[in-house]
Amino acid sequence: MEKSPHLFMIHTDITLSELKDRLDQINRQLNHRDTRRMDDVEYRRPSIDSVETVRFSRMKLKNNNDMRTIFSIFGQYNSKGSIEFDASLIRYVENITLTNLTWMFEY
Repeated sequence: MEKSPHLFMIHTDITLSELKDRLDQINRQLNHRDTRRMDDVEYRRPSIDSVETVRFSRMKLKNNNDMRTIFSIFGQYNSKGSIEFDASLIRYVENITLTNLTWMFEY
């Protein structure tokens, strides 16, 4: 079952680090016990082909220039609506407790 998206607002001058921090905050609000942190963030980048069909490709965000690119593309294709991100979470070693290790080895 696919979860519905979580909508939130960001400013056009947000940095990649700030975006990841914001996504971490949202994850903690939705999943109180989840200690994972944002690892990768991808943007669903629209483009129009020769027959004017809109297609989407994934753009992995690597730096603040990529953040500026998102808003530039958004302005070209769609001045209303939402920008879609896909994010992956990672659990850092320092957040793994003995309880977590015991639980993982029991299965």
